[in-house]
Amino acid sequence: MAILLVLLSALLSSPGIVSAGGNAFRPADEFLVNCGARNLDSIPDGRIFKTDKDAQGYLQTKQDILVSIPSANVSSPLYLSARIFKEDATYAFTLKSAGWHWVRLHFFPMNNTEFDLRTATFSVSTDKYALLHNFNMNNITQAVLKEYLINMTDPNFSIHFIPLKNSAAFINAIEVVSAPDILISDQATSLFPVNSFAGLNNFGYEVVYRLNMGGPLITSENDTLWRRWVPDKPYLKHESMAKSASVPTSSIKYGPGISSLIAPATVYASAEQMADSETRIQNFNITWNFVADATFSYVVRLHFCDIVSKSLNDLYFNVYLNGKMAISGLDLSSIKDELAVAYFKDFVVDASLMSDGLAVEVGPMGDETGTRNAILNGLEVFKMSSRVNSLDGVFGVDGKMLESHKAVVYVGFGLMFGAFVGLGAMLLKWHKRPQDWQKRDSFSSWLLPVHAGDHSFMTSKTSLGSHKTNFYSSALGKAEDESKLSAALADSPAAVAAPDAFFHLRH
Repeated sequence: MAILLVLLSALLSSPGIVSAGGNAFRPADEFLVNCGARNLDSIPDGRIFKTDKDAQGYLQTKQDILVSIPSANVSSPLYLSARIFKEDATYAFTLKSAGWHWVRLHFFPMNNTEFDLRTATFSVSTDKYALLHNFNMNNITQAVLKEYLINMTDPNFSIHFIPLKNSAAFINAIEVVSAPDILISDQATSLFPVNSFAGLNNFGYEVVYRLNMGGPLITSENDTLWRRWVPDKPYLKHESMAKSASVPTSSIKYGPGISSLIAPATVYASAEQMADSETRIQNFNITWNFVADATFSYVVRLHFCDIVSKSLNDLYFNVYLNGKMAISGLDLSSIKDELAVAYFKDFVVDASLMSDGLAVEVGPMGDETGTRNAILNGLEVFKMSSRVNSLDGVFGVDGKMLESHKAVVYVGFGLMFGAFVGLGAMLLKWHKRPQDWQKRDSFSSWLLPVHAGDHSFMTSKTSLGSHKTNFYSSALGKAEDESKLSAALADSPAAVAAPDAFFHLRH
């Protein structure tokens, strides 16, 4: 019996196992690579990453450029070493299990003698998704974590690093780790109007925001799935309109279909609520603003837990996304007829609604329904992959472009083509000019079309003068030598546009 207890204790203490209110999760796949590192070190959360040498079996490259520094102002030793690629390189992993996986890429532009990583420009992709397009860390001096959630359906998974010509790519650390299936449901609520949305399993996601409202920073040491939750204060539109509330984590209860795998109790044990406005009736919203790329749609996950009410059915409030009603009259105590019960809700916000970024608001109901207050405990924002399976930019890994951007390109090419045609026609006329053109009163008689109509650009009645004034003759008068012709051509819209169009076509 004692032996069984020892074995059970060792199993539960393994860094690959997390316990959450009776739930445990052991990732089937756990690839942790400390790129460029020569020594085997554990990081603050207890996980052990493989050294660069131990991970050689995953890497496909012709180069061996490793850099490291003894120390830096960074949160983890993962950022003290890196691999640099001046040519295309690939990390290939063989998965044991299908399903959702975290893909985390760690970057820090450390000083080194091989390449100035602050100027490195490169793209990163999987076989299906474009993760980063022409990414660089120019003017960024701190570590950056790019975090993705991908539904793997193929046992062979690869990450490709593609440096821009005459540049380089680099990576400090890579994580490819199984995620629990409960993390992403296939169903959500779409906006607007409010409707059901099915098919979330068909997208890839980038985690762009993960906030702990009213609470402290949560690092991978204190999260069940090694996530990072940052305080919400920098995103509040008016910080004075919100005040924090908190309770012991032991008081948090998880309802049906939710566990600490969704979010740790620390997230639900704190909240932002309406500050005291010192008025008879509190009537305002708490607002958080976020920058977003209008090329993409987003999943917005809202975390709630009523830790402020003193009794059931006393707190009713509304939730708004980009000024539109997402939830009306939310009563958190009705979910399980208890207070302090964790709850979350997913919304899909279409790209067409993201032109001004993302605004999340909570505010009291207009009716007299209990305490006038509103709360939010946590927030996650996931960027959804586009129709061409991109999470950055308009191109997919197969070179396909988003349809919405094709129209812009076609119009641009059409304008440039028209400029070329106009310039070509004028040059052809010039080469076919009559031998005695200098003796004529005006070169317009042979340079311009013979049958220019009344509404021709060159002879418009709205041009300078009330009668049909020829554009060239009115601007230049009598043409006496070839230099004046060149000046006229330089003033022509077609002649001005053509060299610029030619430049863009070549580049």
